[in-house]
Amino acid sequence: MSDVQKQMIEFSTMDLVKAVSTSRKLPLAEAMKVVYKSPFFLKLQDPETGLYRESKAYLIRRFNQECQ
Repeated sequence: MSDVQKQMIEFSTMDLVKAVSTSRKLPLAEAMKVVYKSPFFLKLQDPETGLYRESKAYLIRRFNQECQ
């Protein structure tokens, strides 16, 4: 995995945590737990899935579909 991919994955993860916090009305620390413990997080961390290249709106939509 390249440094650029790692950075993009970090940014996507931060965006997802913020979106989960907002949409579920959770403090950031709680939203982090929800995201990091989800199976979706493993997919996001895998550069082969390409999820890190998707928009924040797409990520939160997929996250909500997979992690209700």
